[in-house]
Amino acid sequence: MLILPAIAMLFTDEVRWTGADFIAAAAIFAIFGCVIELIFRFVDESVLRMALVCGVIIAALAIWADGAVGIL
Repeated sequence: MLILPAIAMLFTDEVRWTGADFIAAAAIFAIFGCVIELIFRFVDESVLRMALVCGVIIAALAIWADGAVGIL
């Protein structure tokens, strides 16, 4: 996922990520990936597990969108 903006920066000037952007994206992926892993390890009920994972994904997307364009 992090390689796509790096490749896009080679071909267009519309994508301008700095090192801090890559670090922030990696942190978002790592934190929310670990949270999802913990959900799968400790939640046994499948419906609750899916609801929690969906909530985590929605939270990650909201944080990503707010960081990208400041929608919140």
